[in-house]
Amino acid sequence: MAQSTLSKFFTAEESRNLRSMYSAGDLEAVILQIKRRSGNLDNMQLNIAVMGDVGSGKSTFINAMRGLRSKDQGAAPTGNEETGMEPTRYPYRALSNVHLWDLPGTNSFGFEINNYLKKVKFESYDFFIVVSQSRFRENDAELAKRIQEQGKELYYVRSKIDNDAHALSMQGVDFSEGRRTILRDCVSNFQSVGVTPPAIFLISSFDLAKYDFPDLKSSLVSNLCSIKSNAFSLSLPKIMMEIIEAKIRMMKKRVWLMAVLAGALGAVPVPMPGLSSITGFVLTVAGLIYLQKQVGLNDKFLQSLASKVSKPTSVLKTEMNRRVPSKIPPVIPRVLLGITIVTCMIAGFNYSFNPVTLSIFGAVSSFAFTYKSLKDSLEDRSEAVQQLVKSALGSD
Repeated sequence: MAQSTLSKFFTAEESRNLRSMYSAGDLEAVILQIKRRSGNLDNMQLNIAVMGDVGSGKSTFINAMRGLRSKDQGAAPTGNEETGMEPTRYPYRALSNVHLWDLPGTNSFGFEINNYLKKVKFESYDFFIVVSQSRFRENDAELAKRIQEQGKELYYVRSKIDNDAHALSMQGVDFSEGRRTILRDCVSNFQSVGVTPPAIFLISSFDLAKYDFPDLKSSLVSNLCSIKSNAFSLSLPKIMMEIIEAKIRMMKKRVWLMAVLAGALGAVPVPMPGLSSITGFVLTVAGLIYLQKQVGLNDKFLQSLASKVSKPTSVLKTEMNRRVPSKIPPVIPRVLLGITIVTCMIAGFNYSFNPVTLSIFGAVSSFAFTYKSLKDSLEDRSEAVQQLVKSALGSD
């Protein structure tokens, strides 16, 4: 699936405008345009992955959803012909801009689940339908767990339920009673592996008027807006990275140049201990001011944005500064590195180290401190922009 995340939601011209606005420093306009799009996702392409073991009936299910039989032109290959080792896209004619992807069977590769998910580009799909037959399988639980870990949704489909109905009838068991047992077992199996039970449908891909097939189709239609909205929300970090990447590359070059300049100055022999390190500090501060100005996340900007998106400034500021709890604050290694550099420089002069050695140490330490500090700051500010957009567009 070669389509970029940005082009999935915006036209080529809109994408260029978003990048241009950000490069010009108008982050507020970027956020407001993204917010407008979040309220109008009618033209969004929705990619639904249909997954399951080989023989589960997923290809037949896709044909049934599209109103086709296996021999019809454009139908997904079924049975012994189901040998595809690459995801295959099929348009779902009942809903515009919706595509059903027939993924290779989860048991069709000779390696474990992580490699399988990487092979089929698991993270690129917006919604999932896991198809199974006869019984709940280990792969079903693992797929559901991975899907929910992404924050995405799924339907669980027990196919070939007509075979189960026939077997129950032969045992003298009423199907309604057997249906309750099957549903109860599915829910129990999901819960036993720590998965929130998804919507479960018992279907026959040949008898489309019976069982849960009509309910599945109507459920997909009624939930389409929420599925698209969830997909858009989850895509925001990637959307923003595509918008800001050009300017980030430019700022990375500036960071590199300032670090090289700090290294060059740090290599110059000076009579006063630590002077080259102080020069590195000054260049680092200048670089931090430059990055702050380029990104533009100041109080005035936040107050203006808050009024446009109807959210308190304090909420935007809190969300913008949210970090992974286990992450060490970047200021700590910077301070420790700076203290180490100054201490070593002073010690070098006190013990009359070779001037060449001091020059090399001054160059390397000044470059390392400046580069590390500015690189971390740029990454922090890039993350802050993504967090801010998520907060500004999120519901209260």
